[in-house]
Amino acid sequence: MSKIYLTTSCPVCGKRIFLNSHGYQCESCTFHIPSFVCNRRMTAQEIEKILSGEKIILDGFSTNSGRIFSSIPVIDNGEVRLDNTVDNSLDIGRVVVGTRTFVCANLEGQPRSKLKIQRIYNGHMVTPDEVKVLLHQGSVILDTLDEEGNPLQQRLSFDKRKQKVSFRL
Repeated sequence: MSKIYLTTSCPVCGKRIFLNSHGYQCESCTFHIPSFVCNRRMTAQEIEKILSGEKIILDGFSTNSGRIFSSIPVIDNGEVRLDNTVDNSLDIGRVVVGTRTFVCANLEGQPRSKLKIQRIYNGHMVTPDEVKVLLHQGSVILDTLDEEGNPLQQRLSFDKRKQKVSFRL
């Protein structure tokens, strides 16, 4: 039987990464991503996206005490780190991903403003990049669906002064 290899190379040395009993291991250096991160199984497809630098939101992580949370896994200095920060370059504070919404929070994770951006609008899962565009440019076009399943383009707008998000055709 042959080893199962990922198509994405090791971010440390550039060699191949294979699946073993503990997770995803580089065949040449010590780079390793565990199969389970914060009580959540990491799939090969998710690992491929993380290794390619794509910012993906993953749900279903949990603390040992059972608190469920969502996060964005990133590679940092050759290790996987969970980062819920979507943007921290605005004067409104740090925008983070939650289980249902993106919110503005202080460094301790407490709400800082009334900003709330839903994670799903009419079947469209909002990405971290779309949130950044929305907050910096004031609007973003989303590919959504109507009640009959027909594709629509709808605008998500952000009023910085009122800290309000609106969604319309």
